[in-house]
Amino acid sequence: MDLPAVVTTDLRLNQPRYVKLPDILKAKSKPLVALTPAELGVALKPMLRVVKVEPPPQRQKGVMVKDAAELVAALKTKGLL
Repeated sequence: MDLPAVVTTDLRLNQPRYVKLPDILKAKSKPLVALTPAELGVALKPMLRVVKVEPPPQRQKGVMVKDAAELVAALKTKGLL
């Protein structure tokens, strides 16, 4: 979409709709048809390949600083600033 743009929503967008008891009973009586991917004409093949799985590195112990100047100095010594 080209900018500038205006996007609007309805007030009732996230309000749940509650199902009535007769509708629940009707749904229970209907048969559930299970189809295989082959019947739908879909070929399943893996789309992802796992290269490596390893746990995250151990967290290092934190350092308490007294004020902002000490914090800036600590970050500069670690090369983060």
